[in-house]
Order: sequence, then C-alpha cells, then structure tokens
Amino acid sequence: MDEVQNNRECQQAGRGGNSCKIKEICEINIMKIIFRTYKFSWIAIVIMCIVFIVNLILSRDYNLLWILLSGGGDIVDSLGVSYTTVCENFQLYRLFTYGYTQTAIWHLLANVLGVWYIGLYLEKKMGIIRFMFVYHVGLVIAGVAILGFYPDRFSCGASPAIFAYLGMLFNWLMRKRDLWKEYKAQKGFSFFLYYFVLSNFLGIHTLLFHLFGFCTGFLLGFIIKRKEEKQQMVSETAT
Repeated sequence: MDEVQNNRECQQAGRGGNSCKIKEICEINIMKIIFRTYKFSWIAIVIMCIVFIVNLILSRDYNLLWILLSGGGDIVDSLGVSYTTVCENFQLYRLFTYGYTQTAIWHLLANVLGVWYIGLYLEKKMGIIRFMFVYHVGLVIAGVAILGFYPDRFSCGASPAIFAYLGMLFNWLMRKRDLWKEYKAQKGFSFFLYYFVLSNFLGIHTLLFHLFGFCTGFLLGFIIKRKEEKQQMVSETAT
C-alpha cells in the first residue's frame, strides 16, 4: 500500500511538470516506507549479535569458554566504556558503542530479549526516531554518570538503555493508568518483571548504572509524547 501511494504521488507531481517536487515527494515517501518497515530494535539486536560473534572470532588468545561464560575479549576492550578511555583518551564514541557490546552469552541473551520485548510495545508507540533517541541518550547519560562513581570500572551492555525505556514507560503509566492494562497484555511483561528485579542483584555498580538509565528515561517521558497523545494534541489545536 505504501509503495502504491508513493507511485501515485510521484505520478501526480510529474503531471505538474515540477521535477524538484517529484524528487522531494518521492524521497519523503521512501523514508516513510523505510521507517515503517525496519525497526531499530531489530537493528540493535543484529549489531549486538555481530559484535559478540566477532569478539569470539578475534579473541583467539583468550579462553573462549571463559569469554562465553564471564566475558572479555579484544572487541569488548575496544568498545567498552571507562574513565581512562573516555575522559583521558577522549574516545567519546565508546559512550555509544558500549551499549552494543555484551560481555557473556547470558548477558547477550538477557539484553537481546529486553530490547526485543520493549521494542514490541514502545517502538510502535513512539516511532523509530524517538525510540533510537531514547536508547542513545540513556546510554550516554548513564555512561557519563557511572564514570563519576566508578572511574576504575570497565562497563558494557545495553541495560542502561533498556532501563531508560522502562523509566519512560513508568512515567507514562504513572500519568495514564489505563496504559497499565494495555502493557500488561503485551508479550514480555513477565520477563521484564524478572529482568527489573534480578538484574539489580549483580552489585551496586550495576544497580547505579540501571538507576541512571531509568531516571534518564523517566525525565524523557515528560518530553516525548506517545503517538496517540501527539495526534490528540494536533486535533485539539486544529479545532
């Protein structure tokens, strides 16, 4: 349907003889199709899996069984975040790449399921652009904050971004309680109850890391509107 509509609009613009308008309309419609077809949650999951596999392949000098169960490896060392790498060596890209770097197989599995389940609900409610925005803002703010508390620790994982989503969702649920029934009926609800509780028993460092992500998402929840809220505001303004 999107492709048909795209062709029709391009043809209508073509009849008017305006080539610039044709190009502009076609580019806009192509971008709409891409954003509706591809989901960032899937893209993030694919990147996580590729990074994890490449890390195993390139870390031949390490014990692969040890990497699978407890983490480590050359790629993890190159993409993780720490005070030395970010503040002293100015490798600022690590504030983004650490969120795509999972250290062990259980770490990868937990965060892949977390991104997938949260994406099933929130990406539909927010759209791909805002979903990506929250993911990376959660990573950057949590990453910077944790460096101040644990400058000697090396951190990796997508959990701060996942907790940013949970913080924003909590904000929405707190302000509109009708959403609770809607979200409770979604796939992965039970998983997130376990994820929210069990992942915070991994130590104070992890608890603070998750808390920074959660608080970031909670504050973003006041700014980022759901699609339904945005449409309602537009209709009210129009009337």
